[in-house]
Amino acid sequence: MAWRAPELVAAFLDHPAPFFDSLTTVRVPSWSRGRVVLLGDAAAATALLGDGSSMAMAGAYALAEELAAHPGDHARAFAAHETRLRREVGPRQRRVGLLARLMVPRTRPGLAMRNAVGRAVGRTNRTASREATPR
Repeated sequence: MAWRAPELVAAFLDHPAPFFDSLTTVRVPSWSRGRVVLLGDAAAATALLGDGSSMAMAGAYALAEELAAHPGDHARAFAAHETRLRREVGPRQRRVGLLARLMVPRTRPGLAMRNAVGRAVGRTNRTASREATPR
């Protein structure tokens, strides 16, 4: 990224209100209140790589199933939905911390290790692509 660093620093210094976001895992005690339900990242952000939309769709589907299973009782349907999805979300949230530490290390040695692994994986992928390409 060294080739872009001067451009990025200049943009940061020139911007009136730069924004940074921490790597955050959303953990709330309940995913619903009244007749409102949280889905996807709003309920439980679980990944750094765009898992939120998949979880939102799975959550919406599960919510629809629970609403159908508990007609006229949204509170029971919401509770069943949350119980069902938390079984999947819990392990994902536990993995986020490890993934965050690997992808966004806090030390120079950590950065060097992450970059070396990224380069090695890139070389492996390029080699595998060349070998798989018909000649």
